[in-house]
Amino acid sequence: MRKTFQKWLFLFVAVAFLVTFGISFSIQTRQAKNNAVGLIKLKMEDARKQIVVSRENVATIRAIADATALAKARAFAKMIDLQPSVLTNREELENIRRRLDVDELHVSDEKGILIACIPAEYEGFDMAASAQSGAFIAALRDPAFALAQEPKAKGINGEIFQYAGVARIGRPGIVQIGYHPKRLQEAMEVAAIGNLAAGFRIGKGGRIIIGEAGKIVSIDDRAFLGKSLVEFGFSAAQLAGDAPFVVTLAGVKYIGLAQRQEGYTLVGILPHSEIYLGRNEMGAFLVVCNLILFAVVFVLVSFLVQRVVIDGIYSVNRSLDKITKGDLGERVEVRTNTEFTALSEGINSTVAALKNAISEAAARIDAELEFARAIQMSSLPNVFPPYPERTEFEIYASMYTAKEVGGDFYDFFLIGERRLAVLIADVSGKGIPAALFMMTAKTLIQNLAESGLPPAKVFTEANKHLCANNEMGMFVTAFMGILELDTGRFSFVNAGHNPPLLKRAGGLYAWMKVPPGFVLGGMEGIDYGQDTLQLHAGDTLFLYTDGVTEAQNPEQTLFSEPRLEATLNGEAARNLDVTRLLKHVKQEIDRFAAGADQADDITMLGIEYKEGEP
Repeated sequence: MRKTFQKWLFLFVAVAFLVTFGISFSIQTRQAKNNAVGLIKLKMEDARKQIVVSRENVATIRAIADATALAKARAFAKMIDLQPSVLTNREELENIRRRLDVDELHVSDEKGILIACIPAEYEGFDMAASAQSGAFIAALRDPAFALAQEPKAKGINGEIFQYAGVARIGRPGIVQIGYHPKRLQEAMEVAAIGNLAAGFRIGKGGRIIIGEAGKIVSIDDRAFLGKSLVEFGFSAAQLAGDAPFVVTLAGVKYIGLAQRQEGYTLVGILPHSEIYLGRNEMGAFLVVCNLILFAVVFVLVSFLVQRVVIDGIYSVNRSLDKITKGDLGERVEVRTNTEFTALSEGINSTVAALKNAISEAAARIDAELEFARAIQMSSLPNVFPPYPERTEFEIYASMYTAKEVGGDFYDFFLIGERRLAVLIADVSGKGIPAALFMMTAKTLIQNLAESGLPPAKVFTEANKHLCANNEMGMFVTAFMGILELDTGRFSFVNAGHNPPLLKRAGGLYAWMKVPPGFVLGGMEGIDYGQDTLQLHAGDTLFLYTDGVTEAQNPEQTLFSEPRLEATLNGEAARNLDVTRLLKHVKQEIDRFAAGADQADDITMLGIEYKEGEP
């Protein structure tokens, strides 16, 4: 009877195996084809979206470039209106060109003849003499005229160049700037259809091919660029339809799909060998699984094995799953036999040792972070007043880190006896890496400043050193100024930092008009420019990092720049010295945050200029 049972059991399992395998194989074949078509459609949709996004990006960047160019042209026109003498001062024109960050400056008289130019060889040119410059002649009659021309290739290297111009203020004439719109040129290069197909792979051997007017304009193998799609191996019927098709290219069988998009023909292909690779692997897997199942039915299906072994293993695994998910309070209590008892005790002992090790490591890390915080804070000036014997100024600064250590920092120090340097900065990122980068940047800037370099040169040299070996890609925004204590002259430079607020004696705080500049450590070869400000007795500067304005309350509303300005100009802050002022601002931030976690470092520095020595 046992043999009869085994024969019938064998027959039943074998038939079930063959039927299940046949049905599964058929379903997987159909599913593999559908998945392949779906994958091709997905990649082609991505390519289609990329075409649309690339064009939209170019249009957006073009609009930004045009607006920026016109703003610079209007600024130049305003400068001329306020100080017409700059038209005869080439050095001043060159300074204006650098401040506007453009390559050319042109100004015409009422007849459209250029009377002041950079470069100088264009002076005397009649703007009506060419179609490109003639487009600006309307500015002679229309005071509201403003035009940003289409960027065009210029010179033997074909670099993109753009002109923008407006009418002169107060008299007929044309004010024009010219520059290389590098961002726009880069966007146009990225958006080029010829570069698109190489970025879209379908599986391992599949690809996207893009054609225009029957010719291949984008493919991962550039040897086929310019050839016809039919010559590549596709038929006209395949390219015209929307249904999947089978095609053989260079001896390899593919499934393909063609779609049209804004004048382009997108073709996606995937090798047959990849389509059914998963099906074949699954078929082999099912064979192995069914054979294992057959063996289990004949060998392991017994009550004893199930009760003594399987249940014990499941219980241990459930406990281990909880432990691996972080529940170190879980205990394994499987004691059905000596082996499981020993296993349970071993696992429990290991988990207990792991808990102790984690606790010790956490305590050690906390202690090390606290030590790092103490080192970081000790590197900043924290004794106030710092120069009790000096009467020319009053200064105070504070920093509240979001973590044990932060990336913000401030600094101030005397250069000689008659100059005071102030600095505030914000390193990208937080934690230990930001703190280390902060220490490097702070020391570097202080050393350069104490060597006697002007602020712009300090940032130029600091940027050069910070870019070198910057493998982490970190950068720092910074604002630095040097105050001449005798005269009140304040020379400053900005590297992508928040503009300070200035309060004149007896007045209100207002934002300083500070050129944004580029961050330190972000790009090599940046030359920074500096500006000057005349301070008088009673004038106060307030410097801060974005942790102030970006502090959030439980509703995730930002403290914001308007709220900061209102706080500084409020009745409660009106007559406070800088020490009490900074503490008042911090109190207002805490009141606004209403207990919400601090997301970023909060750093502030205030300085009031009293008066230089007579």
